[in-house]
Amino acid sequence: MASSNPAAKDSTAEFQFIAIQGPDDVKDRAQRRVARSHAVKQALGRKRKMQEESKDNFCPMSLKDRPKKPRKQGPVQQMNTGTPAGVPAGPLCRLSAGTLDPFQAFAVDMSRLQVLLGDYRARQAPEPVFSIAEELSFQDFKSVFRTGFGDPALLNAVMLSLAFAATGGSIDLECLGYQSQAISQIRQRMNRLGEAATETTIGTILLLAGVEARLGMKSQVQLHMGAVQGLLKMCRADGIYLTPGIKRAIFWQDLNSSILTGSRRIYDHTTFSELQWTRDSFIPHFFRLPIGFQTRSDLFTKEFIQVLEDLHALKCIRDVPHYTRGDPMLMSYINNHTASIQSRLMSLQDVSPVQECCCLAAYNCSVMLCCTLWCALVVPSHISSQLLVKLQQTSNDLVWDEHPELLVWLIYIGGAFAPAGTVRSEYVSLLRQMNSTRFRSLYRSWPELLDILKQFIWSDKAFLSPVKALWDEAIV
Repeated sequence: MASSNPAAKDSTAEFQFIAIQGPDDVKDRAQRRVARSHAVKQALGRKRKMQEESKDNFCPMSLKDRPKKPRKQGPVQQMNTGTPAGVPAGPLCRLSAGTLDPFQAFAVDMSRLQVLLGDYRARQAPEPVFSIAEELSFQDFKSVFRTGFGDPALLNAVMLSLAFAATGGSIDLECLGYQSQAISQIRQRMNRLGEAATETTIGTILLLAGVEARLGMKSQVQLHMGAVQGLLKMCRADGIYLTPGIKRAIFWQDLNSSILTGSRRIYDHTTFSELQWTRDSFIPHFFRLPIGFQTRSDLFTKEFIQVLEDLHALKCIRDVPHYTRGDPMLMSYINNHTASIQSRLMSLQDVSPVQECCCLAAYNCSVMLCCTLWCALVVPSHISSQLLVKLQQTSNDLVWDEHPELLVWLIYIGGAFAPAGTVRSEYVSLLRQMNSTRFRSLYRSWPELLDILKQFIWSDKAFLSPVKALWDEAIV
């Protein structure tokens, strides 16, 4: 008769009876193996049950703990990920604050995130909101948001930014999906304002605005930056602490969006205490006006001359022989230095056409000196196109006959950072035209040209290679 006692049933389940007729049974060895296997299985089962009762079988795990499996990758796979051969996938653990979700509870496909982080075009996409570059660790994901990827709105916005960059700056169905999810979640959150005043909400809006700025959507940028302004007011009123990283992200996204779309600026370099910068009194010789601008100081306002002096100091820091990126304190200081320069350049108004051209060239110099990981994907090429228009509009101005060296510097700084395409081709055409007219006897060789360029803002480390490439194109 079968027992009705569950405990009895469980205890008998631990035993397996094996009939042995005699010591010479031919099945003896096989049956012994079955018995040993069953005993091991029961022992493991008892151990697992004890772990479950003590919770020892649930341990936190990070990506660093995952076993590394060899992966075969053929040419087709390398082409699809967009990662040059030999370049490892992006550091996901830096983005997700070192945490791994073992239950796949994230709002998006994390394997897709890994693929996007391996795409060299996408790796700079979230900047200037945050960075995954080691040398900009002072502005990494964790320092800005103090969290992992648990926020679905933020995660969708990050995926949108990465996927948008991976497409080369166009919106496809994947991007639309991420954008729709991020906007929908933000709208729901804004209906509960008590939950909206957080770094993750502000960061989500900033990432949406960054994509809109690259698409030239001025009204949408202004709408989203206005929403950020409202959230900041709520944080001040309620005494909510925000990280220095999110404040820095607000400033840079506002500035870059204004450059790309012409949107109204809400913040400047004096808005947040974390971005305050003053000249270093220990290196006063860095803050001077290069000789090429000294001899033409009557062309410029006092405010612009001060910016040029600060820009020359930034160039000196960049050219220090043992200058290395990676020190958070140093990089934060340099970032504040750059923010002060670029913010003041954008604030100059009612200036002459010559100074307007010089402002644009100076802005490009400031970006390429120390911001190549921050905004070099988009901003320099946009500034170069604006400078080209101004140079073309003033090409017949007699002021260039009096100051041809300044015009040489402007054309080379503008053209060197323009990507291949129409704008760069027009710079080459302008150079060839000027070489046959205004510049005919000014320089005939590369060393002579270099002597002229060094009279203004110039760095061999940052400018030499791209400027030499433009020279080679123009003399063909």
